[in-house]
Amino acid sequence: MKHVVTFRPVTILFLLLALVSVAYARDDQEIAKLDRFVQTKANTASMQIFREGRDQIEAQNWQKAAEKFNEFITGFPKNKDLDAALYWYGYALQKQGRKDEAKVPLIRLIERFPSSSWRREAEALLVVLGEQDAVKRGLDRDNCEIKMLALQSLFQADEERATQIVMDSLKSNPGQCAGFQAAALSMLGRHGGARAYPVLLDIARNPSADLKLRLTAIRYLGDQRNEANTAELVKIYDADKTREIRYQVLRALADRDDVAARAKLLEIAKQGETPEFRIMAIRVLSDHGRMPLEDVLQLYNTETNVQMKQWLLRTFADNKDPRAQAKLLDIARGSDPIELRGFAIRELSDRDDEQTVGQLVGMYDAEQNQQVKMALIRAFGDSKQKVAVHKLMTIARSDSSVELRKVAVRYLGQSKDPEALKYLEELLK
Repeated sequence: MKHVVTFRPVTILFLLLALVSVAYARDDQEIAKLDRFVQTKANTASMQIFREGRDQIEAQNWQKAAEKFNEFITGFPKNKDLDAALYWYGYALQKQGRKDEAKVPLIRLIERFPSSSWRREAEALLVVLGEQDAVKRGLDRDNCEIKMLALQSLFQADEERATQIVMDSLKSNPGQCAGFQAAALSMLGRHGGARAYPVLLDIARNPSADLKLRLTAIRYLGDQRNEANTAELVKIYDADKTREIRYQVLRALADRDDVAARAKLLEIAKQGETPEFRIMAIRVLSDHGRMPLEDVLQLYNTETNVQMKQWLLRTFADNKDPRAQAKLLDIARGSDPIELRGFAIRELSDRDDEQTVGQLVGMYDAEQNQQVKMALIRAFGDSKQKVAVHKLMTIARSDSSVELRKVAVRYLGQSKDPEALKYLEELLK
C-alpha cells in the first residue's frame, strides 16, 4: 500500500495559480454580467442578434460569436448598446488567438464610450493582450487584478523590465495591493531565471520578510537544482526555527536528487528536533525511494517514539525487499507495544497474498493477547484467501473466547464465499 506525501497547499497554490484564478473568475463574472445585461433588454431585431452572440459565447463557439457581434456592430452602428457589442467582439477575437484584431474594437470602445460600463473589462482585456499603453496604465493602478495581469503581460514582452519592476515592488510598501508582491515574486521565480536567484535567496534568508514571500522564495529556490543552492537551503533550515519555513525547505530538499539533500533529510529523520519534522523527513525519503532499508531497520530498532515507529512500519510495508516483510512479521509476532503489533498486522494484511495470510493464520493459535487476536480476525475478515475463511470458521466453531467467536461469525456473514455461507446455514440448524 503506497503512502503518498501530501502537503497543505493553500499558500503555494495561491501564488502559483493567482493569475489563472483571476482570469477564470473574470470570465465567469463577465459572462454573468452579460446575462444580466441581455435580460434587461427588449426583444428587438438588434437585440436578437446580440442574444445569438451571447449564446455562442456561452457555448464557447468563438468564431460564430465574433461573427454575430460584428454583424451587430456593422448593422446597428448607432445603437446605444454598441459599446457592449464592441467589447464582446474583441473578447471573441481574443479567444481565437487573433490578438491584434481584438485590440481594435476594445480601443474603439474606450475612446468612443469613456463612461461605458464595459470600459473596465475592455482595459483589463487590453492588458491581457499586451497592448503597451494599457500595460503601462495597469501597472500604475491600484486595482490588484489589473496590476497582476499587466505584469504578466510585461513578462511575456520584456522580461528585463518586468524583473526590475518586481525588484522595485519588493523593496516598497505593498500599499493597497497586498497580494501584488506575492504574485510578482511568483512570476519572478517562474520567468526570472538566474537573475531571480539573488532576490529569492535574500528574501528566503530574511527573518523579517513577510512569511508568504519567504515561502514563495524557498519554493522557487527549490526549482534551481545545484549543490550550492542545496547548501543554502540547508543553512536556512538550520538557522530558522519557524515551522512553516522548515516545512517548505523540507519540501524543496525532497524534490532534489543530490547527495547533500538526501544526507540532510536522513539526518533530520534520525536526529530531528521534533517527531513532526522527523516523520516528514521519513515520509519524503521513503516516497522518493531514497531511504535504504538498512537505515530504516536501524532507525526502527533504536527509536522509542511510537508515532515515529508507525511511520517506519509504513516504510517497511511500501518496500518490496523480503527483509521488510520479515521485519513486519517479527514485529507482529514479537513483544513490541500492542498498537505497533496491530499496525504491523494491518500492513501485512493489505498484501493479501496466500503466503502472507498463511503466516498470519499461523500466528493466531500461539497468540495470547486478546487485542492482537482481534486484529488477526479483522485481517482474516478482510482477506479473499481461502485459508482466511477456513480459519474464521475454526474460530467461530471452537475458540475459547465467546467474544472472538462472535466477531468471527460476523466476518463470515460479510463474506460471499460459498463455504462461509454454508457454514452459517449449518449453525442455524
